[in-house]
Amino acid sequence: MNVTAAVQKAEPCFRLIYRSRSLLSEQSGNVEAGLSEILRVARANNRKHGITGALMMYEHKDWFAQVLEGDETEINTLFERIRKDPRHKDVEVKEAGNAPARLFGKWAMALIAEHGEPDSPLVATAGGIAEAAPWQVTQDQENVLTRLRDMTRAYGRSY
Repeated sequence: MNVTAAVQKAEPCFRLIYRSRSLLSEQSGNVEAGLSEILRVARANNRKHGITGALMMYEHKDWFAQVLEGDETEINTLFERIRKDPRHKDVEVKEAGNAPARLFGKWAMALIAEHGEPDSPLVATAGGIAEAAPWQVTQDQENVLTRLRDMTRAYGRSY
């Protein structure tokens, strides 16, 4: 499924939001390289399967929070791979269900900034991660992004 085509139709989709504890710093010490690899692979695979979403990693690099949108079967297949990924642990689904439309239809996988920082798409390059031009977000997108940010800072609280 072409992500752009799915966006233009504004059809209902399945949305899954989860958080997990990152193990990137424990495994390699190079969080940026690990994050760059996650983004590179996710963007390529998500485009093939019509999946869109956003990833938040807390500034201290110990929590991930992610929103995934697309076909329910595709999301569930991807999430099973994510759940087994050794780069994180303590995976908690915070929301899973049908949504009236995609909020992140143009984002094969965006990396989201911390509270108070402008959201900018980050591009995985051979040398690591580079910042691209900033984007505009809608209020509905900002509500979900704020929730992701809060989930990564919650230290066990329920969000």
